[in-house]
This record gives sequence, structure tokens and C-alpha cells, in this order.
Amino acid sequence: MLSSSRFIVAVHAMSVLARFQGKGPVCSALVAQSVHTNPVVIRRLMTELERAGLVKSVAGRSGGFALNRDPGRITLADVYFAVEDENVFRMHKTDPRSPCPVAAQLGQVLSAPLKAAECALHSSLAKTSIRDVATAIV
Repeated sequence: MLSSSRFIVAVHAMSVLARFQGKGPVCSALVAQSVHTNPVVIRRLMTELERAGLVKSVAGRSGGFALNRDPGRITLADVYFAVEDENVFRMHKTDPRSPCPVAAQLGQVLSAPLKAAECALHSSLAKTSIRDVATAIV
């Protein structure tokens, strides 16, 4: 199973913006340098965060990105939903008409525990803000 780093990169980028809050927009090159990636990757991620209302872009020579609201009001769940699929788990194709009872019923049997795990993840992420992350970094 492939794991995505988009959420962690987004939290990293948002934490950089939180540390620069009030000092003007931060260019994608500076964020990319901190994340150790290409500025294009950061700009694409920022587009998704902007679409979710978490960041704003500032055009012009001294432009860049800034948080769109107080970092204490942006939770890790907000960031997660902005850049990742809502469903953490993806089922493979199953056939409810299959003669194999596992193939026929696995999706139905796993539905409740996987939904509970997703809810627990989202609930846990909602307890931590970008400010919490940024201020924990000394």
C-alpha cells in the first residue's frame, strides 16, 4: 500500500507560514527549501490549501503565501481534508455474488471498523492546531 506524504508536507509548509505570520507573505522557494522539495510542488499544494480557505496567495514581486486565518484556528484535520482523500482506507474490488465468502463479504464486514478508524484519525487530528505545531518547534 502506498502512503502519501502530502499531508506531512502541507503541515510543514503551514508551520513555516505560521512562524512568519505578520511578517508578510512567504515565497514558495523559501517554503520549498525548508521542506526539501521543489517550489512547484509547494505551489501546487498551496493551491489546494487556498481552495480550502487555509492560505491566501499574494501576487507580485514580494508575493507569496500567508495563512488565511489564525493558526490556532487551523487544525491538522483541516489540513488533512484539504490535501488528502477523505477516505483513509480504499477497498479493492470485491464481488458480493462471488462463491468465495471472503470475496463476497469482506467489504461489508470491514465497513464499520474502517469507518471507526477514520473517525478516530480525524478526531485526533482535530485536537492539534497549526499554532500547536509551530510553537512546539524551538
